[in-house]
Amino acid sequence: MTHAQRTAAACKLAAFVAALVAGYSATYHPYYVVPGLVAAAFFLGVAASYRRDEQRQRARHAELDAAAAADEQVLDADRDQASAA
Repeated sequence: MTHAQRTAAACKLAAFVAALVAGYSATYHPYYVVPGLVAAAFFLGVAASYRRDEQRQRARHAELDAAAAADEQVLDADRDQASAA
């Protein structure tokens, strides 16, 4: 599990806890729900940001792996031509 995945999971857990606290606070007064829901929304936004970062990083690594494989094929072909000459 990467750093971004751990952070996203922790933020989702914090959002769940904030939503639980908001639900409990609603038993005292309906307006007490607002801060808990705002905190939950904030944590969900941060989690989504880290998930996007992880996806972007995985896509970049896949591109680099594909480029390295293509370069390796070209270098092998050049090496074969040089040894034949």
